[in-house]
Amino acid sequence: MGYESITKVKSMKTNSRIAAVVLASGMSKRMGTAKQLLLLQGVTLLEYIIRKLLPLPFEKICVIIGNQSEEIMNRIHIEDPRCEWKINRMYKEGQSAALKVAVESVNELDGMMVFLADQPLISDETIKIVFDRATHFLVSHQGDFVVQPSFFNKSGHPVFFSNRLFSLFHKLEGDEGGRRIINLATSHYLVPVEDPGILLDIDTPEDYQRLLRIFDVRKG
Repeated sequence: MGYESITKVKSMKTNSRIAAVVLASGMSKRMGTAKQLLLLQGVTLLEYIIRKLLPLPFEKICVIIGNQSEEIMNRIHIEDPRCEWKINRMYKEGQSAALKVAVESVNELDGMMVFLADQPLISDETIKIVFDRATHFLVSHQGDFVVQPSFFNKSGHPVFFSNRLFSLFHKLEGDEGGRRIINLATSHYLVPVEDPGILLDIDTPEDYQRLLRIFDVRKG
């Protein structure tokens, strides 16, 4: 696997077609309730994350749901034709099943940026940076590659996978996430960002309370 840390790459305008994929089909066992439906800033946690993606020129925004999918679709209404609900009926098998649904949904595109439904603290700037780097390398890079943000040398989300890696996702099993695909990539570009949000997810009631306090401080 090739590895390179990128500090600055000129943003390029291209016709590359990139999908945003939000993995939101989990069972939220540690939370004790569907964390996709927790409230944040007057909307559900999942809707909050989806709306962060709308300003960017994604070709598609695919939201992978499974557990409590009917309630999620009834509660969340996004008036953007790019947004698509995709049902992961095998959600009990873990994250690998969600990633397989994602790849099937965006297989014709040049790549996908994968987001987690429990990471609302990722900054808008980080999302744009990863998108811009991915767009750049789709033009300049001939092989398969991954682009990933890092904070103090710890990699996080969102993760961009180029289309040439899509065929490898069928190898994933159980709760195996994208790490295996990242390790198989020919090139892995890390983009340093000043954003601890790329590492912070909301798994427990205590995490949720900390999240609410963070937003209270921001409002204050």
